[in-house]
Amino acid sequence: MGIDRLLKKFDKVKKAINSIKGIQSKIQSINYTTAMDSLGESQQAAEELLKTRRSNLQSHLGSNKRIGMGYSKSAPLTDSEKGVLVFPKYDKLMNYIMFTSLPRKKRGPHMIGHPVTERRRCALYIPDTLLSQAAVSFNAQGTNAVTRAMMAIGEAFQDGDGMNVTSDEAKKLMALGVNSMISQLTNGLSDVKNLRAINPQQEQVLDNIPFRTWDFTFEFWPKSKDEAKVINEIIYFFRSSMLPDVFSPELSLSLSEGIKTEEFNKDGSNNESYYNYPNIFKINFHGDIGKRIDGFLDAVCTNAQVDYTGGQKFSTMTDGMPTHIQLTLSFMEIQTMTLGNYDKQVSMVGRQFAGAGDETKLSQAVKDEGLTDG
Repeated sequence: MGIDRLLKKFDKVKKAINSIKGIQSKIQSINYTTAMDSLGESQQAAEELLKTRRSNLQSHLGSNKRIGMGYSKSAPLTDSEKGVLVFPKYDKLMNYIMFTSLPRKKRGPHMIGHPVTERRRCALYIPDTLLSQAAVSFNAQGTNAVTRAMMAIGEAFQDGDGMNVTSDEAKKLMALGVNSMISQLTNGLSDVKNLRAINPQQEQVLDNIPFRTWDFTFEFWPKSKDEAKVINEIIYFFRSSMLPDVFSPELSLSLSEGIKTEEFNKDGSNNESYYNYPNIFKINFHGDIGKRIDGFLDAVCTNAQVDYTGGQKFSTMTDGMPTHIQLTLSFMEIQTMTLGNYDKQVSMVGRQFAGAGDETKLSQAVKDEGLTDG
């Protein structure tokens, strides 16, 4: 019995070693080696490094990967597209989520030549979780007898019949007001005595439309030094775009008048007291997926969280690059989504109704509905 256990343990160790060697040779084939810290089981860490890479990045294709690729007609992004950060670098996908950072204003000499003043783009794989929300807020308002009586009197004055309000209606309103006041002063005891309760007769009143928020989580597993560089550039792309810079309007004015920077603010009286607004993002889909699901309104990035362990045991490449990085981004749209901008900017289906106010389109719509003989 003891010999069998030893043989089983030996076979398990042998398989683990072979697995690690195989993974190491595959990584070294693109000149990137690992130096994993021994904080967990080597076999589990090595298997995750090999398997999680493709399963996470290609999961959106599902089990019908070949069917999906055959169905899609859009060409994948290539490295030749100037100014676009693309991840994954070695797996060409048919669908991406594209983040475009619009230029911000140049305020002060420190912003001359800075990338945030230029239009930049980043294309990432479609994340595993993609939730599209649309919400409208309502507020309950009471419409009791007193409120309705006051509304009737107000409408009468608006219609020019305010002088015709009868004394009976005025007495009714006064009686309702007195009863309501007595009920409030006695904390409802007067109504309890009469075995009654005030019916608030509430109605749902449209309150507002909240700004939509978005959260995206991306998993980065660098396969080479070039891809590791792209990952660091992607992190910088989002964080530099979301952070405002500071400026002094006095400095900008003085520079325009020819005063040298070193001669300005010698006494420290003119500090950079203003924030310059950060970059606005346009988010859309690259590929046929954009024709099938709702899109986004312009947004600002409110959070960019980087987990350099990816929620697992910490490990690095030989040059110190983490083997797994998790990037979580939060965005808030800068417009509330009404029916108008939903049709024009968000919904592919709604775009056919975006110009409903146009007379030509309106007449065509009437004909399509069969409302005329034309």
